[in-house]
Amino acid sequence: MRIESEMVSRFNKTEKAEHMENSLSKELDFFFDNVMDTVVDYFKEEVIA
Repeated sequence: MRIESEMVSRFNKTEKAEHMENSLSKELDFFFDNVMDTVVDYFKEEVIA
């Protein structure tokens, strides 16, 4: 939920930007990078434990 709130906040700030598509693309990349980092960390912990 924290990531979603951050995304909404950033999206609202970038909505006024001239290059909305480019900004949204960067935000989606940021979001999925965080998701993948979380998934990778989870599986690393599962393997170690």
